Parts: sequence; C-alpha cells; structure tokens
Amino acid sequence: MKRFFLTLVLALATLAASAQSIDRLGIEFRGDWQFDSALSQPSRSNQSSFQGKFANFRIDGTLGEGWSYSFRYRMNKVQSNPFAATDWATVSYSIDKWDFSAGKQVVAIGGYEYDRAPIDIYFASEYWQHIACYQFGASATYKFNNSWGSKLLGQACQSPYDFNGQGLYAYNLMYMDSHSLTSVNVLEYAPGKYIGYVALGMREECGPVSVEFDVMDRYDLDNKGTSFSAMMDVKWSVNDRLNIFAHGSYDENSSEVMLDPTVRPGTNLWHLGGGVEYFPAGRKDVRFHAASSYVFGEQGVGGALGVGDIMFQMGVTWRVNLLSKN
Repeated sequence: MKRFFLTLVLALATLAASAQSIDRLGIEFRGDWQFDSALSQPSRSNQSSFQGKFANFRIDGTLGEGWSYSFRYRMNKVQSNPFAATDWATVSYSIDKWDFSAGKQVVAIGGYEYDRAPIDIYFASEYWQHIACYQFGASATYKFNNSWGSKLLGQACQSPYDFNGQGLYAYNLMYMDSHSLTSVNVLEYAPGKYIGYVALGMREECGPVSVEFDVMDRYDLDNKGTSFSAMMDVKWSVNDRLNIFAHGSYDENSSEVMLDPTVRPGTNLWHLGGGVEYFPAGRKDVRFHAASSYVFGEQGVGGALGVGDIMFQMGVTWRVNLLSKN
C-alpha cells in the first residue's frame, strides 16, 4: 500500500509539472458526530461517536484535442486492492455530438438519490445502502441540440451484482436532461439470470424550492419476483447560506426468494427525516449540516437499515481546489 501511495504522489508531481493538462485537482473531506439509537441491535443501542465519513481526492483534465480524463479516489477506503477505493478512473473522447468513455465508471442507473455524490448523502434508502454503483465498463453518449441539455447514454459494464468475480455484466440505457434522469437496465445477478430495471427520476423547481422524486421498479426476467423503491427529496434554499431539506424513501420486496440483493425479500421499509445545511462563506466550499432520520416498517433478513432506529448527526464538509489561486 505504501508503494501505491508513493506512485500516486509521483504521478501528481508529474501532472503538476504540466498544469495546463489539469482542470481540477482537489480534495474533499467530511467528518460527523453521530448518534444512533440502534434499537434493532441492543449491543449498539444509544451509541455516539465522531466519525470521518469521507476523504476524497479528485483530478480531471485533458490529454489532447478531444481527449480528457477523470479520477476520484476514496482515501478513507484504503484496501490492498487500490481499485476497490477508486470510485472512477475514466478516459473519454469527444467528437461533435458524441462522447465515448472507458474505465471504471458510475453504473448508468436513473434517479437523483442514486446520482448524488455520497459525500452529500446524510441518510438514504435501503436500495442505496447495497448497490455497488462503481464498475468497469465503456459507454457512449449522444448530446441532443435542445435547450434542456438532453443526452442519451448507452453503457456495458460489470454488473453491480458481481460480488464474487463471476464475470457478470450489466447493459444500461439512460436519458438525461435538466429535469429527469431515466434509465432502462438489464443486470446479470447470476450466470444467465437477469434483473430488469425501469428507473425514473424527476426534478422540478419552484422558486427557492426544489423537488426530486424517484421511482424504481426491479423485476426478475424469469418472472419470479419484483421489488420496488421510491425516494423523494424536498429542499428550500432560504438564502445563499441556508438550506432546509426533507428526505424520505420506501423500499419493498414481496418476493419469497433472493433475487434482488439490494432489497431483501420481506422488506416493506420507510426511512424518513430532514435537516439543515449552512454555508458560512456563502459558497459551497465549506458546509455545516445537521440531520436526523427514523426507520420503520419491516426489514428482510440481512438488510442494512434497522426497524425503529433513530439517527442524529452534525458535521462539516470542505472542498479545496489545489489549483485555485484565490
């Protein structure tokens, strides 16, 4: 692991020597104080602690005419395999209305909760807790010439359900514009066995209030079962420094057999809460937050969220662009 970090430092030094190829060179960090009632796990009941949640390094830049790269590394997830802590590492080529990309990428699944950066998530759905959203693959994106900034992306990648290196694949088609993130997906969960997704994300703004609503249907293509998730986020931007938000999700899996490992059979689960964000400098570089949530319903065996659990957290997030001269 020391050898990997030495290689990373040397690579950064080389890139810094030709800074014209770097558009972003940044570090972001988030630390929280968190209290969990954890009523579902008596051994953890009423525990609190200070926690380092995220420490990310990101670099983006150009490699020549039409070529670009992007890399984000989760420094707090150091493992023997550095790729396990790499969120993405892609090289892309753009020509006319087309973008082509290959490497480790975000799996193209619709929905705004899924799309949000993990450092900006305070609590989330059962589905979000389990989906392995960063995988190796390749994609092509067509950009429409309209005022909504519409794009259509096709992707083939390793399946998020390939936990044991079986060589499982996912095939994704996603439409994006300023008001929606919608996808149709076919994901292999066992050799020759597939789950189909229809994921719809919608976003609307009414003055200082924004509403995001996601609906996700997941169904086994052998007609052995279905599962379903819905998520909503409402945010009121009071001013440049203060946001007030509410967030909720519902996950259901009525199947009797394990087909969708993201939401376990027997799950009918709500996760509701809200909080505030405060930006003391009036910019997004530094953010303080406080949030609380409550889980209720029925949880399947092996789920991540605990029925009856209450969470409260306070924390700070900061982002630094190392190339900035300000």
